[in-house]
Amino acid sequence: MQKIAIKIGGSTVNSDGLLDQLGAGIRRLRDTNCSVLVIHGGGKDIALELNRLNKEFQFVQGMRVTDAETMEAVQRVLSGEVNKRIVNAFLLEGVNAVGLSGVDGGLLTAKKLFIDGEDIGFVGEVEKVDTVLLETLVSANFVPVVSPVSRDTEGNIYNVNADLAASETAIASATDDLIYISDVPGVLINGDVRRTIAISEIETLIAEGHITGGMIPKMRSAADAIERGVKRVHICGWRGAETLVEELAHETSQGTTIQK
Repeated sequence: MQKIAIKIGGSTVNSDGLLDQLGAGIRRLRDTNCSVLVIHGGGKDIALELNRLNKEFQFVQGMRVTDAETMEAVQRVLSGEVNKRIVNAFLLEGVNAVGLSGVDGGLLTAKKLFIDGEDIGFVGEVEKVDTVLLETLVSANFVPVVSPVSRDTEGNIYNVNADLAASETAIASATDDLIYISDVPGVLINGDVRRTIAISEIETLIAEGHITGGMIPKMRSAADAIERGVKRVHICGWRGAETLVEELAHETSQGTTIQK
C-alpha cells in the first residue's frame, strides 16, 4: 500500500471549492489502495480571529510570536473551526475522515522553539512523533486530518509550523509521497516551474536567489524529509480533483517533485 501525506495551508483551505475537490481526489487515491494522511495549517483564519479580538501580532523569521492569549486563539481556530471544516467537507465527499491535533494521543510532542536565541512565546518544534493513533485510524479505514497544535511533556500547548509538522509526521509514518498543496503551481525558477529538483541543488538555488521567502523553509524541510526516508516530496498548485493522481505520476505532474 502506497502511503501519501498531504499538507494544505491557510491560503488553500479557504479557496472556493478546494476542500470538496480535495475530498474527491483523496477518495480516488484510496480507490487505488493508497493510505492518506492530511496535515493542515490555517494562518489566514488565525489572523482573522486575532483581528476580531483586536490582538496585534508580529512575525520573527516567518514564525508568529505567540503569547498565551494568542495560543488560545490558535488552538481554537486550527484544532476547532478549520479542522472540522476540512473533516466535514471530506465526509460530504464520502471520505471517512477523523479530525485530531498533535495533542491527541500524544501524536506530536513539541519543545519550545527559539529563533536566534529569542523567545517568541508558545511556538514549538516537533521533537517526537508517536504514530500509534494514526496507524490505528488508518488500519480502521479512516483518513486522519491533523492540526499541528502540539504539547510538550509538561502539558504546555504550542503553535507549530504546519509545514514542519507535516514533514516530521511523514517521516515517522514512513510515507512514500509528501504533497504540499500551495498557492503557487510549483517551485518557480526564472519564472517557470522546475519539474524536478534534486536535494543536492536546493542550497545552491537558495544562494543564487531563485528560492526565496517562505519557500526556503519548505524546501529545506523537504530535503530533510527525503534524507530521513520519505521517497518524494511534491509542491504543486491545485487544479481540481485530478491533481493528486496527476502529481503522483511523473508523466502528468505539473508541479515540482523533489527527490534524491
